[in-house]
Amino acid sequence: MKLRNLILIALGIFIGYKLAAKIREDDPSVVKGPQRRQEGFASGRTGRMVSSQAQRIAEQATNKSLEIIKRARGSLRDRVGDFENDDAVWN
Repeated sequence: MKLRNLILIALGIFIGYKLAAKIREDDPSVVKGPQRRQEGFASGRTGRMVSSQAQRIAEQATNKSLEIIKRARGSLRDRVGDFENDDAVWN
């Protein structure tokens, strides 16, 4: 092996090492909040009650929206069924 090849290989390893170190660095423009759990509203009895009520309301809203979607699809099927002999066909 020639000395030139050894120098090129060493240079490639050095550049790869520097690039890998640069990639692993943290991005200074990313702001991170506190990592530990905060004691306060959400951890107390009131917070649990509010979150359970919010979950219940969200489930009710989901169920009502699904019912509305089903009714709308049913009425669309009825309307398209009236025109089934024409160009409009429900797939």
